Amino acid sequence: MPWHFVGRSEQLDRIRRSLAETRPGPVVVLGEPGMGRTRLVTEALETTDPGRDAVLHIEPGGAAPFAALTGLLPTGFRPSLRTGITDTAEVLAELAGNRRPVLVLDDAHRADQASMQVLRHLYRTRGAVLLITAATDNAVLPPGPDALDCLRYEPGTRTLRLPPLSVVDVAGVLADEFGGPVRSATATALHAATGGNPGLLRTLARRCRLADRTMITDGTVRLDSDNTAAVTDAAAPSSADLADRVTAAAHAAWRDLALDRVDELCMLAAWCGVADRIATVWAGVLLLRGRAEEGLRVLDLHAGAGPRATVTRALVLALGLRRVADAAELLLDAARTDATNRDRYLACRDWLLAGTGARPVTLSHQDEPVTDRETAAFGRAALGIVALAAGRYAESIAHLRRALVAADGLRTDLPWFPPYLTAHLIDALLLCGRTTEATTLATEFHAGQRDRGWPVAVALDALIDPRPVPAPLTA
Repeated sequence: MPWHFVGRSEQLDRIRRSLAETRPGPVVVLGEPGMGRTRLVTEALETTDPGRDAVLHIEPGGAAPFAALTGLLPTGFRPSLRTGITDTAEVLAELAGNRRPVLVLDDAHRADQASMQVLRHLYRTRGAVLLITAATDNAVLPPGPDALDCLRYEPGTRTLRLPPLSVVDVAGVLADEFGGPVRSATATALHAATGGNPGLLRTLARRCRLADRTMITDGTVRLDSDNTAAVTDAAAPSSADLADRVTAAAHAAWRDLALDRVDELCMLAAWCGVADRIATVWAGVLLLRGRAEEGLRVLDLHAGAGPRATVTRALVLALGLRRVADAAELLLDAARTDATNRDRYLACRDWLLAGTGARPVTLSHQDEPVTDRETAAFGRAALGIVALAAGRYAESIAHLRRALVAADGLRTDLPWFPPYLTAHLIDALLLCGRTTEATTLATEFHAGQRDRGWPVAVALDALIDPRPVPAPLTA
């Protein structure tokens, strides 16, 4: 079944207008591999007139002279070095008969120079139409001279560069593939994962069987990212490039707190067999969604050892499952066995105990110089929360501001921390009587991009507040 063709109307119209001219100049279509160069040309050729045009398809055949034309030349025909270009051009012209030759060369970056010179000769002497595609990815370019050089500056040459598909274009492709309108977050996730490259999109959709892993919500199709239990046996082998793209997109969406997108990209990463690379991100978004048990399961199945996995597990235990004592013990054990990250674990423990009000904390880091940003953020946050609860509002403001400075550099791993701190800083400013500052900060906070501020702060506050587990956060 052919892949749905969308998003190339401007380029398609330009090629078709060129084909309709009596003597059009060469048309060169450039784009990275998978961008749809061949498909675009195929669509454009549908408007050729068989009575007027003789379409001859040419494929690169190696570096030997005239190798690309071998499939069209008579058996035994051997162009001479002296007259090869003109002789070969005459043979190809005879194939067209009385019709206009339309010479289609795909992947011209792999063609030999002699074949390209034959095509140029036919264009100049016989009015042949040249429709050529070439890749712009340097990784696929062969060493040596560029065969396209003989056409780049030929008068009348038109060069079309294929851009990536837009999110709207991706949504159109997916609607055809999934059989219904696609949720915006789903289209955005798959666009981010593939860079808008239709070839990669097709590979991802087919390799991971996405059409079989969808669900309908509010009349739109989305990936079944709610079913984390299906991940263990769902992984499919994936190319390194595709796995890297999906992983990078998941981390970028997490940094932006685009929670719907993170959900689906994390599931995509799992289906690509790289769940271990996004396990802490996935557990974090599941925690914010009120699905802490699933988050813990993701950590158990896919997260390795290390500070990020340990801290994330502690957050899920304390905030999502109300197992504050277990989280505190986990961090304390980690501090005993990992001297390098000892202060980070203890500072996180201080903050969790202070925030949940489980019991008094030692706040052992308040007078120590701190060079680790995460340690500073957790430690100062703990001091600020304790001071706020004790009514020492000016002191709380100072600590929370310093925590925010540190946390702002942690948005890749802890993007929810700045919104959490900002919300408490607004409270401290109001309670301290500094209403102008509080109002200004609150206005900026509420005016921020969706999911970057207030909704996340509310979700965290509800998780930390020792009341029944809150409803999941929706983006």
